[in-house]
Amino acid sequence: MSVAIRFADWALDKLLPPVRWLLFPFFIAFWVKEHLGMAVLLLSNEFIKSRLGQCGPGVRIHGRFRATLPERIFLGANVHINENAYIRAEGGLYIGDNTHISRNLVIYTTNHQYEGSLLPYDSTKILKPVHIGRNVWIGINVAITPGVTIGDGASHWHGHRGFLRMSHQALSWGTAPQQVLKMRDMDRYNHLDATNQYSGMSGFPKHPF
Repeated sequence: MSVAIRFADWALDKLLPPVRWLLFPFFIAFWVKEHLGMAVLLLSNEFIKSRLGQCGPGVRIHGRFRATLPERIFLGANVHINENAYIRAEGGLYIGDNTHISRNLVIYTTNHQYEGSLLPYDSTKILKPVHIGRNVWIGINVAITPGVTIGDGASHWHGHRGFLRMSHQALSWGTAPQQVLKMRDMDRYNHLDATNQYSGMSGFPKHPF
């Protein structure tokens, strides 16, 4: 193995540099494929937005987005959902204005009936809506289970698993049980909210609708 690694290292240094320009067509092909794929996702997401139960102005869906029953998803204004979101929306999903969500979101509003007629569960579905308030920031790799309510201004950071209720303006981190790190500065939050100081993409000032 070490001989193979040393040979590969030598080849990268000695053999490939003189002919790297020959690889340019492959770079172009890759670039076209990537950007064409992005265009297809953009158009697909615009179609999904047309099927939502509610889609406020300024909603942005980036990258791959998968949802069951999109007509049961209700999005307020200036909601951003990033790459690789997966939503089971049978029970209803409600997201308030100016809420931004990072990559790899998972939301379930439906669950199996484990107290039913079969083990480990039967075919009965238990539906519980998920409510996410206004001005919420949800970080990467967050999973939210049926019946969860997240209050206005709350923040869920890396890897959080939401099970019950997240209070207003709370900042949390990690897995269940919920770990509340601190609360927002309420005076500052209320001032920014009252004066409509909301961010757009990547935290930059929001463009007017």
